[in-house]
Amino acid sequence: MIERLNSSPIVGVGVMILDEARHVLLGLRIKVGEEASWCFPGGKVEAGETFEQAAAREALEETGLKLEIQNMKPFTALVDQSSTIVNTTIGLSFKLQNNKMKEQIVVTEPDIFERWDWFSLSNLPTNLFPASEAMLNVWKQEQLHESWAAYRITL
Repeated sequence: MIERLNSSPIVGVGVMILDEARHVLLGLRIKVGEEASWCFPGGKVEAGETFEQAAAREALEETGLKLEIQNMKPFTALVDQSSTIVNTTIGLSFKLQNNKMKEQIVVTEPDIFERWDWFSLSNLPTNLFPASEAMLNVWKQEQLHESWAAYRITL
């Protein structure tokens, strides 16, 4: 039997926002106590929220972007098997309807994010946040790191 820490499971969301050129939005995460990394907007699902609602809320809180829930598309469920608790992330995608939405993007949490930038799927930064990297691997149909289990979601 595996001993577990006395912690609650975590269910989170990450939202991969794609622009018209199929570039993705990543934030440079600089949270104290963590190594700097690039990640998607996201966070924990709150009680009573759907995954889409949580993703829209987190995107607004972190970037200022107002994303329509009906255009969120869940595409993967990820389980971090290296964690001492059950840590699950639901990956969602959102395609910007027009590039004018990019003008809404701001750093709203400067203690957590230094900046937001757009990256081509073929030219991503190397220091990716683990859950964001796993989401990208699923999206691009590339091999996951052995510590992740992925479950494709099709609607």
